[in-house]
Amino acid sequence: MRLSVEHLSVRFGRIVALRDVSLGVAPGERLGLVGPNGAGKTTLLDAIGGLARPTRGEIRFGPWRLSDLPPDAVARAGVGRTFQVPRLCTRLTVAANVRAGRALDPEPWLERVGLAARRHDLAGALTAAEARRLELARALAAEPRLLALDEPFGGLTPAETDAMAALVARVATPDRVTLVVEHKLGAVTRLCDRVIVLSQGEAIFDGPSAALRGDARVREAYLGRSRAG
Repeated sequence: MRLSVEHLSVRFGRIVALRDVSLGVAPGERLGLVGPNGAGKTTLLDAIGGLARPTRGEIRFGPWRLSDLPPDAVARAGVGRTFQVPRLCTRLTVAANVRAGRALDPEPWLERVGLAARRHDLAGALTAAEARRLELARALAAEPRLLALDEPFGGLTPAETDAMAALVARVATPDRVTLVVEHKLGAVTRLCDRVIVLSQGEAIFDGPSAALRGDARVREAYLGRSRAG
C-alpha cells in the first residue's frame, strides 16, 4: 500500500511545526527524513501515527485516511512505530515487551533482531543498542505495512549504527513502506533510496540520496549547521 501525504500542516498554538508538506512513498521504498532540530521530522511521524492532529491536509495509507484516525486505529491499519527514546516496559521481560506488540509467540521476532538469548531478561537491563532492537522487534510483531522509525541510530556507536542499519535494511521488505527519521546523515544516505529534507516545517529537498549533499538549500539549512549529522 502507498503512503500519501497531501498539503499537510500542523500547528501547536502559534507554532507552525509543519507547513504544506506533501510526499508519496511506495511499497518497498525506504525514505529518509532529515533536517535540523525543530524542523518538523518527529511531528510528521506523529501526524502519520495519529499522535498529532493536522491543522490542514490529509494522510492516506492505502484505503485508510490516517489523519482522521486515533493512534490505536492507525496501528490496526498497519502502521508500526518506534520513538526517539525507546518506549519500553522496563520492568517486564524482553519477551513480554514483544508480546505487547500483539505477538503470541515473541521468539521469531527476537531471533530476527538478535535478542533471543535475552528473552527472559528485564528490558531495563538492556544496552542502548539492544533497547533499539527490542523496540523494533515489538513494532515488527504487529507485521506493519508501514514502518516509521524515529532516530533508530540515536545513542549508538559507529559499529552499532552499522549493525542497526543492516537490520533495518533486512526488515524493509518489498511490501512495506519504510520511513527513517535520523540525524546521522551518512547512515541515512546509505540506507535510504530517497531523502526528504525538512527545514522550519517545510520540505526543501525531495530526491535521491546521491543528490543530497550537492543541493545548495540543504547545505545552507542542514549541513551548514551540523556537519556531524
